[in-house]
Formats: sequence, C-alpha cells, structure tokens
Amino acid sequence: MALPTLSADQIEDIYVTTFNKKLPDVVDNVYLSNPLIAILNAQERILLDGGRRIEQGIIYGKLNSGFYARGDVFNTARVNTKTAFIGDWKMLYVDITLDGLDELQNAGAAAVFDNADMKMQEAELTAKDNLGTGMFGSDLDGKSPTGLEEWIDDGTNFPSVWGIDRTATPAGFAAKAVFDGTGGTFTIPYVLFFYGQATTENEKPNLIVTAQILWDALSNRVQPQQRYPVGPGFDDLARIGFDALKYQRAAVVVDSHVQTNNPTTPSQATSARVYGLNTEFIKLIVHSARNLIWRGWIPTSNKDERVGQFLWAGNLVISSPRMNFQGRNVTP
Repeated sequence: MALPTLSADQIEDIYVTTFNKKLPDVVDNVYLSNPLIAILNAQERILLDGGRRIEQGIIYGKLNSGFYARGDVFNTARVNTKTAFIGDWKMLYVDITLDGLDELQNAGAAAVFDNADMKMQEAELTAKDNLGTGMFGSDLDGKSPTGLEEWIDDGTNFPSVWGIDRTATPAGFAAKAVFDGTGGTFTIPYVLFFYGQATTENEKPNLIVTAQILWDALSNRVQPQQRYPVGPGFDDLARIGFDALKYQRAAVVVDSHVQTNNPTTPSQATSARVYGLNTEFIKLIVHSARNLIWRGWIPTSNKDERVGQFLWAGNLVISSPRMNFQGRNVTP
C-alpha cells in the first residue's frame, strides 16, 4: 500500500527536523575531512572567534638582556620584539535548492526523509572538498582562505603574507617558511634535509602531507622498517580512516587536495608537492557566527522552488611559518 501524500506543512517539518538533527554531525564530519584539519581538531586548534579581522601575534626579536658584572649598567632602551599578522575572514557557502516538482514527486514520508538526508550528504561532501581546497591553496582571488601554499613560502611566490613583507628584516625573516621549488626524488634524505631545516631545538614538524604518488613511493622505500604513528592526534588519524607512515616524530599522510603537476588526472602525475607542518603553530580560526550554520529555507519569488545555504567563515593562520616546509616538483 502506498504511503499517503503529506501536506506542505508536514514536508516542511520533516526537512527542518532532519536538517537540525543532522547539522551537528555534518559540522563534525567536515572538521574530520582531511588530515590537517583532523589533527587541528584533535589538538583543539580549531578556534571560534569574532571581530572585524583576524589577528595573530608573532614574536620576531628578543628583549635587551645579557650577563652582567658588578657596576654594569643595564640596557633599558625600548625594543620592538613583536608584531601581528592581520587577515580577513573568508566566507564559504553551500547552496541547496529544492524544486517544487521534486517535492511533489517525493511527497511520501519515507521519500521526504530520504531526500532530506541525501541533500545533507551532498552539502557535507561539497563543504569538505571546498574547505580542503582552501587549506592548501592561496588567496589569489581575494575570496579564498590563506592556505598552505601561501603561508609556507619564503617570498619566492608570495612576497608578503597578512600584511608582513618577507624582506630582510627581523619580522620579514620570521614570516618566511622553508621553501624548495627545485624538487627532487621523495627519498628519506630529501625529507630529512627539509625536516631539519624546519626544526628549531625541540620544535619539529609533526605532520607531512603529500599526494598519493609520493606517499606510495615513500611507503615502498620504508616498507621493511615501516612504523605506524601512535599517540595523541595520530590515533585520531587512524580512527577516521587515514593511513600514515611514521617519519621521526611526523605522520606522513595523503591528501587529495595537495597539488600535482596534472591535477585533472592525478594518476598520470609525475611530480607533486609535499608539506611539512608543525601544527603547534597552526590554527583554523572560525567565526563564531558562521560555523557552518544553516540559514533555513527561503522561498524564491518567481519560481516554484526554495533555497537555503550553509554558511562558514574563517581562515587558516600560521603563527610561525619558519617551522614548516614546502617542496614542489617532487618526484616518486
């Protein structure tokens, strides 16, 4: 026996109830959608904030100090030791349009539930992909987040970042990351060199992210002594389905958003990028009023349809770029 047709009010109630119930899961799943965001989430480095712009302090110098003997005069002159990265909020929307005919054709209770659930899945997948792309990209269009491509640079491609010029000044040096545009074979010596360049005392990269072709090559090279990372953060990677190799203190993982030399056909790529990240200095700042919120349904004035959007606003910030490295044109 066919299910009875629902009224418009009943259909509305089902959509509202389904969306409200599933929204927390969608938000959680988006923040577990790639290794970097998953680690930041595990380290509680996805922070809700507000305000006109995003500010991140950066220390680039030392206070006057030194050893002294009896009778010495202290240097009490004021010195500048810090400044701030200042960036803008970047906004993302995911649109859902519900056509009137679709509602008529899915007017049974089960069909309405299925259609609402599918719409949420579509929105979740879209948000994951867009946010992942933003994390590894750059703000060339003025609308996108400041991603790893831009933050982890030494001035070769991005002369400044968030208002600080990467010039030969103390602040400029502090804004420079370890960058290699020449490339090479993705071997242990290659990783070791740049891992060391991004290390200061006990601060070392803890996450190395690359494309599948490079991860496969490294996996083949280290297979006899392969170890899987465990502990805070790394256990979360395994729990949500990310395979990782262990190198020094870092987990080496794959992210499909890492650029290859032929991004439309990654299986045919011959080189790719690699990022070495110290996530202790990385934050994903999310606006407290736009944490992937659902606007609700809005009927259009001249069509038999209604629309709604998920809205997100935030940006990625690295307080110490020099603790991270980027390699381009790296081959298997």
